[in-house]
Amino acid sequence: MGALGAVCAVAIVLPLGACGRDEPDLEAGKASFVEKCGSCHTLSRAGTAGTTGPNLDTAFQTALADGIDRDTVEGIVHRQILHPRVDSQMPAGLVKGGAAKDVAAYVGYATGRKGQDSGALASAGLAQAKTGEQIFTAAGCAGCHTFAPAGSNGTIGPSLNELKTQAGSIEPGKSAEEYVRESIEDPGAFIVKGFPNAMPPFKGRLTDQQIQALIDYLLQTGG
Repeated sequence: MGALGAVCAVAIVLPLGACGRDEPDLEAGKASFVEKCGSCHTLSRAGTAGTTGPNLDTAFQTALADGIDRDTVEGIVHRQILHPRVDSQMPAGLVKGGAAKDVAAYVGYATGRKGQDSGALASAGLAQAKTGEQIFTAAGCAGCHTFAPAGSNGTIGPSLNELKTQAGSIEPGKSAEEYVRESIEDPGAFIVKGFPNAMPPFKGRLTDQQIQALIDYLLQTGG
């Protein structure tokens, strides 16, 4: 969430995210984080591996070791969601209201924490997505790509509106399905000119069934 590492030094003066409100919904926070933030941030317990923004498993590592508590981390993250640094690519208001508080609470809980989520929290987010539309949303694709069927208008990655008609001719020697599969599983293998290699690989993070569902969604509903 913005340059989080830089704000750790001033954590003591920031308001705590959990003060004056009901307990946050960590399941909802994880789901929203995966959908809205995971394409840019790495957070191991959420299963995300984005590289455009700071790695959230390491952003607070030193501060936590020095004794900062997780409520304070939550407050820092909440502040950064509402007011990102001007030099970051993160838009203000990416998540709002209660959802912003839930995301901040989940990051505060999960950052740098070893192991895996359990119970209902383990299945929140991407693991629950089954249809291509659900996977597109849960994987955070909408944050980076414009795709009319999904109502998304991201600009970090190329527009997918013409993917259905253009995919078969983008990378020489690959069919439309082969190109889209490679782009999902190993996006660094072929980078569209004019765009950064910011997309994390989804091989191993999505099941084979989820990858096929996403391919079908992109190629059957696009332009």
